Amino acid sequence: MQAGRVPVIVGVAQLRRRPELDGPFHPIEPVQLMADAVRRAARDAGDPGLCEKADYLGAIPPLAWPYEDTPGRLAELLGTSPPLRHEPKPGGNSPVELVSHAASAIGRGEARVAILAGAEAIHARQRAEREGISLDHWSPQPDTPIDVVLRGQPPMTSPLELRHGFARPIDIFPLFENAIRAHAGRSIKEHQAVLGRMMARLSAVAAKNPHAWFPVERRPEEFTTVSPSNRWICFPYPKLMNAIIAVDMGAALVLMSDAECERRGIPPARRVAFLAGASSLDPWTLTERRQFSRSAGCAAAGRAALDHAGIDVADVDLFDIYSCFPSAVELAMDALGLESDDPRPLTVTGGLPCAGGPGNSYCMHSIATMVERLREGAGRVGCVSGLGMSAAKHAVSVFSTDPARIAAADGETPRIQLPAEEFSGPELADAPEGPGRIETYTVTFDRENRPQTGRLIVRLDDGRRTVAHGEQTRAAFARLIESEGVGLRGLVTPGQDGEPNRFQLE
Repeated sequence: MQAGRVPVIVGVAQLRRRPELDGPFHPIEPVQLMADAVRRAARDAGDPGLCEKADYLGAIPPLAWPYEDTPGRLAELLGTSPPLRHEPKPGGNSPVELVSHAASAIGRGEARVAILAGAEAIHARQRAEREGISLDHWSPQPDTPIDVVLRGQPPMTSPLELRHGFARPIDIFPLFENAIRAHAGRSIKEHQAVLGRMMARLSAVAAKNPHAWFPVERRPEEFTTVSPSNRWICFPYPKLMNAIIAVDMGAALVLMSDAECERRGIPPARRVAFLAGASSLDPWTLTERRQFSRSAGCAAAGRAALDHAGIDVADVDLFDIYSCFPSAVELAMDALGLESDDPRPLTVTGGLPCAGGPGNSYCMHSIATMVERLREGAGRVGCVSGLGMSAAKHAVSVFSTDPARIAAADGETPRIQLPAEEFSGPELADAPEGPGRIETYTVTFDRENRPQTGRLIVRLDDGRRTVAHGEQTRAAFARLIESEGVGLRGLVTPGQDGEPNRFQLE
């Protein structure tokens, strides 16, 4: 990296507003949480007035409350007007990409001081609506409605997928999980035990995180045992394995060039350098993928980030792997070449199900926590991954306090285009008829833990792929929940008048 233009994180801050832990309930809007976090991050950087001196301001678009221009509204609250502003497209990858974007601006000499922030207030908005509390003191909503989930991006799922109920991440990530289990050759009981142990590792970290929404260490069986308080969501995930999005949390970062750090006299022990980052895309919707047990996009982003940082995965001391659901962790571990028994922690925060999953902003917290951990000892390396939409968007960044590593890195932030064959999934059949086998699946449940619908991805014998609902019988559900459903054969019939296709097991 060019001397004087090495991007360095010098200020971090995190906020949690959980009434049971942080005082009485008062609904604070997302951009106000961002402003509070920014002021704290400025103090952490050694200059409470830093907001007025920043020439770059980036903000993550929240889900709880739409802003036409999130960085612009944040700038108003901070009383500043930086010439460079950036608001990335929504997705769990967006904070990682925002850091890369700001680091690139610093590396090119376009910015000296960058302030980044993100926050969510879904808990506050939901509670206010339940209790009839007015939110008139929040920023006025735009006259033209904003799709806070997509903001101009394509729909997360295809019409065929949506017709069969695949609308949200909780509907989609279980499909990856069942495919991963089948690929590993584990029984359902064996695999659930693996997931329980992994989730327990996350909770052990969250229990020590002062900003975690659930600072509680849980045993593996607490995650895997289905109960009224840990009900099924979509098989194979009980509630505790799902990201908790109804949180009020905010975080902020301050980046500078190393030359600016020297000018300000910021001690080296307070600096954490951005070594490199990379991003990539898998096929956008689930059924466009070639298969469901690996992520070529995550592998490409991870490999490029490590290469540009001048390190190997063995050189990384600390990870924070995006963890909205267990399958997201497993896809990233496979992509990075990490074994299940790797002794290094998978997270520095505790992950989205335990520490909290504030919409698009989780990685702002994971990067802030990574900086705090890296400051604890010189010469260490940290790697943070982010994931967005239907596991389609991937971003990885590498940070360090090691002067030799910093000198060897090039600070690049490439966007990696996958080979064309990764986008050559099977032909899709909208209204199929004929024999086939289940490629992957999930089962939905009601709030009393009764199975409702088997949602299946089916590969037809002629090579095409389709989506269908299974039979709603006790015997059919048992074959999917109690024994392996991937690979089961049956007959597909097309739905009529927009109804789902149907799959009858042999």
